[in-house]
Amino acid sequence: MVMALVVGISAFSITGLVLPSSASAATKGIEQCNGLNGSPTGATTGLTCTVTVVNTIDGPKRGSTTTLTRRCTLGPCRGGNGTFTSKSTSVVTSIKQCNSSANDAAPPRVTCRVRVTNNISSNTPRAKSVSAATVNQCVGSGKGGGKFGTTGPLVCDPFPASTTGATVTQCNGSVTGGGSTAVCSVASASKVSSAIPVKVNQCNGTGNKGGTLLTCSTSIINNVTTPGDTSAGTTDSDTTDNTATTDSDSTPQVSDVPSGAAEAGGGSTAGLNHVGPLMLGGGLLLAAMMSALFGLRATRRD
Repeated sequence: MVMALVVGISAFSITGLVLPSSASAATKGIEQCNGLNGSPTGATTGLTCTVTVVNTIDGPKRGSTTTLTRRCTLGPCRGGNGTFTSKSTSVVTSIKQCNSSANDAAPPRVTCRVRVTNNISSNTPRAKSVSAATVNQCVGSGKGGGKFGTTGPLVCDPFPASTTGATVTQCNGSVTGGGSTAVCSVASASKVSSAIPVKVNQCNGTGNKGGTLLTCSTSIINNVTTPGDTSAGTTDSDTTDNTATTDSDSTPQVSDVPSGAAEAGGGSTAGLNHVGPLMLGGGLLLAAMMSALFGLRATRRD
């Protein structure tokens, strides 16, 4: 009898201590127009790429809608020119766009934009925890001499901006050839949210052969919404995403972090919400079992 009680107490205690936390929502990475340096049709003369993301968190519902637009000349972008829209049950937290591109012999015109809107319900942990987006941009760029047209060689806002591990890292080591200009900006209203911590890496090491006009911009907007918003993605179309929007056979346009991985924000500690009640219940049951054990021993002595 004593051994059975000990085993029961031990089993419950271990179960309460190692109960796994609930799975976190997966996060998604978008990669677009990276490493584009000419095509069989000819050298790069134009590159226009846009990423528009709407992330939504509404209680247990999480998802995103992503619209990708790309146009390359003389030849088409890898995966084809056009506009591609997809929905996913993952939220987008990483965007890499227009890096190490347009470095072939032609004087290209490169325009790359990222627009992110995060809609976060007010009952989400840390929904209102936002801070100004940090920036690292236009470092080591525009040193080739001259400028494109009457503007440049660097028109950067904010500037100087060299924060390590910044929310937005863009236009670094770019337009280093002669007669080039970089116009790079991060919207002043851009914020980073603890619930959906987005990072953008854009237009770095791009347009370095001379005669380039590089225009890159980023905006990250966070809205706190009323619980009950139903715009979160409910079906995951990642397979369609990968087929329609792949820059190359070896580098997928969209990459997922598997569900269950720790997510920054409220999701990373979601499982801990159940630990308090479990430990309280375990303590009460443990006390009852110990009381029964001591009562049994007292009875035997009598």
